[in-house]
Amino acid sequence: MKRTILSICLLGPFVHACGTNPSNGNKSAESAPIEQRRIEKNIEDVAKKNKSISQKDEHIGLSDQIEESPKIEKLGSQTTTSLKNVYKNYFPIGAAILPRDIENPKIATFLKEQYSSVTAANHMKPTYLQPREGVFEWKQADLIANFAKSNGMKLRGHTLVWSQQMPKWMYRDGNKVASKQLLLNRLKKHITTVVARYKGVAYCWDVVNESIPYVLKKPLDSRIDSLFVITGEEFISKSFEYAHAADPKAKLFYNDNSFEWKEKRDQIFLYLKKLKEKGVPIHGVGLQAHWGIEGISKTYLQETIDMFASIGLEVQLTELDISIYPKKEYGRIMNARTLKNKSDVYSNDIQDKQAIVYKMIFDVCRRNKGKITGITLWSPYDWDNYLTKKLGKKNYPYLFDRNLKPKKVFESVVKF
Repeated sequence: MKRTILSICLLGPFVHACGTNPSNGNKSAESAPIEQRRIEKNIEDVAKKNKSISQKDEHIGLSDQIEESPKIEKLGSQTTTSLKNVYKNYFPIGAAILPRDIENPKIATFLKEQYSSVTAANHMKPTYLQPREGVFEWKQADLIANFAKSNGMKLRGHTLVWSQQMPKWMYRDGNKVASKQLLLNRLKKHITTVVARYKGVAYCWDVVNESIPYVLKKPLDSRIDSLFVITGEEFISKSFEYAHAADPKAKLFYNDNSFEWKEKRDQIFLYLKKLKEKGVPIHGVGLQAHWGIEGISKTYLQETIDMFASIGLEVQLTELDISIYPKKEYGRIMNARTLKNKSDVYSNDIQDKQAIVYKMIFDVCRRNKGKITGITLWSPYDWDNYLTKKLGKKNYPYLFDRNLKPKKVFESVVKF
């Protein structure tokens, strides 16, 4: 059955397609201008928002807008316990880092002592690596890759394809929207070039990030994805194929957030199962694991691990942090407005609750050694990162404080 775009609706700051499947190539002449304007609007929106995501979302990625160096007032009393050594017989323990972490000698030494893996928080995303067509900016990404290689650390590549971090030119062909084939060709060139450059250094890649919710028959996200509008869902499987051809030994992951939302988890599972059955080279799923002080059910976490392992996928926690505030309260996602009157005091009670959540997560992951193949914290230590910007309050979501001193939560994951 032929399905066409009926209209354009505005939902908050995002354009929402009120029609149906945008990948149908046989659209009427009347519908073509509408779709053209729809894609144009989305391209402009993404270009404006590719350094931050709406406060309405469950997750905001790190952006270069908040890359000011943290002030380490004093180097904390360093523990003799090394996180990476405690977990060396289980799985890599990593952290998402920025170039300034490496450039600061104190932080660089700390990273080498505590972590066995690093992820480029920003500088391997498409907008950073290829801001203009054919012009690759390697300096910052190379800095992180070389740091990992020279210190015997694993490198997680993050991320090859993410609609919120695609450069504007990727979707353009002069004054027109790029055709499906042109966009796929560009994706192939970008993915091939990047993966080949870090072949043998990046042991795995988040190939596609946060895309499946857009491409379902009943989308779970109200925003539109220009990749999907132009190519249909084919860009997902093609991206994995391009990455695998460039480095057949690299482990390839699909990465997403809010797996604690059962409907989203289940839909992602079914989609990845379908890809596996079609022979798409996908090896793992990344649970971003941006959770609140209420944590996640132990039973549910185990069920989630078993679910993806049952179809032959490795499971990694790729962006772990535990906010000192609830992620949800009374069924609502918390934001700066709803948290306005909550205290930001890092009390003993909050520290205890946070330690309990961290302990449970690491306990479950250790028991699932083999199914769980890595845990990455979305920062090596507490600082005013995306959670502070998103919620408008101080936050203390990681294992080490601002002075790189281990916290109570650190003790909860290394003593077992």
